[in-house]
Amino acid sequence: MTSLFQKLFARHHLSTTITCLRTLSLTPVYHGKPPPEIFRGSNWQPADTIRTDDSTAPFGIPDDWDKYNRIVYPPVAPGEQPRAGYVNHCRTYVRGNIKKYWFLAQMVRGMSIDEAVKQLSFHKLPTAIKMRDTLIEAQEMAVKEHNIEYKSNLWVSQSFIKRALIVKGLRRRPKYSFTAIQYRYFHYMVRLEEGPAPGKEGLYGPQLPELNDRVNKRLERLNNRKLLGTIA
Repeated sequence: MTSLFQKLFARHHLSTTITCLRTLSLTPVYHGKPPPEIFRGSNWQPADTIRTDDSTAPFGIPDDWDKYNRIVYPPVAPGEQPRAGYVNHCRTYVRGNIKKYWFLAQMVRGMSIDEAVKQLSFHKLPTAIKMRDTLIEAQEMAVKEHNIEYKSNLWVSQSFIKRALIVKGLRRRPKYSFTAIQYRYFHYMVRLEEGPAPGKEGLYGPQLPELNDRVNKRLERLNNRKLLGTIA
């Protein structure tokens, strides 16, 4: 056995081989997530900014969206308006095209949680059921983990979609031809806040309040016009 070992590993290679074997680590490596970190301060924001309709920064990763639930705010001073409770939740890698389901995400924004669940329950798109289940999960998290007293006293303040993954495949065609197909996935991000639902006008403000005045002025100008060279 010793002679076989010497033939396989010559004298000038033996020290190098033993050194390489000693450097190998047999300690198991665990790839689990670290314990949740607690963030303090009212101005905290993840390193990779989460994109909303009011932000022009690039999209953040979905894992950062849950970090908003671990922010510890300072106590409210006497006389200040109490801070409304909220909860952030997301569902990752939902099968579907964001061009279709973006309309559903915008539809439920500003609604109460019960009305949003009702509207998504009657929608014909199949993935609307998964979006409804995401709202129900966020509602249960608000009651169990974030001390929200009434589960119906919540409204959808943020609801948007982020493109996740595109898997390419092949579809077999006649005469030995193939067509490339794409399986699209997206992340659905939602934020519930405590309080009465403001509705679309309360969330976005009145849409073009001067529109009626512009229409009336336009009609008045058309009615008062005169055509030259006619008997009128």
